[in-house]
This record gives sequence, C-alpha cells and structure tokens, in this order.
Amino acid sequence: MTQRAPQVTADRNRAPALVSALLRGVVAAGLGLGALAVLVVVVWISSPYPDSGPDGALRAAAGIWLLAHGAGLVRPDTLSGVPAPVGVVPLLLAVGPLWLTHRAARDAADPEEGGPAPSRAG
Repeated sequence: MTQRAPQVTADRNRAPALVSALLRGVVAAGLGLGALAVLVVVVWISSPYPDSGPDGALRAAAGIWLLAHGAGLVRPDTLSGVPAPVGVVPLLLAVGPLWLTHRAARDAADPEEGGPAPSRAG
C-alpha cells in the first residue's frame, strides 16, 4: 500500500502567506521610515538654528515619508494664516533609486573583461 500525503488546500496555505506578506510590508515601511528619520535628525542636529526640538524633526520625517508615499498633507502654518496643501513631492527621495538604476544600466552596458559584449538590441 502506498502512503499518500494529505492534500493541502489553497485556503489552508493562504492565511500564513497573507500574514507573512503583511509582516514583511510592516517591516519594510518601518525600515524606510527609520532610515528617513535618521537622515532628518542628523540634518536637524547639524543645523545652526533649529526651530523646534526633536519632536518637530521626527514630525518632519514622518511628513516627508508620507509625501514620498503619495499622501496629501496640509501645512497649517503659512504666512497668510490660511492652511495650504503641500503639493511638491520631495524629489530628492527619487535620486537614490534613479542613481542605482543608472549604475546598474551602465554596468550592464559595459562588457566585463573576457565576457561577451551586449547586443545592440539589449
């Protein structure tokens, strides 16, 4: 008699996969926010005239992180006193991925020593 393994249904494997994906997403978001917070706090520490305390620097980091992810923010403190939306996404956050893409494309286009050269179509 042949031993058969129990068949696993798709629904049974779906819950652990969803939990794993959710956990990975939370970790990725936390690491992104943490890295941005470190950069903002370093800039806040090195500024000669910091306007607010560390609370304001962390709030600015969270605001920049939300803007980078497409959230709309409203700035209540304007010169006119009327709250205004922040409409410019920080373009500096796009420099890192663009630089990495450029570097990867440059490395792919340059033939390695002794390796075949890429085709013109590639």
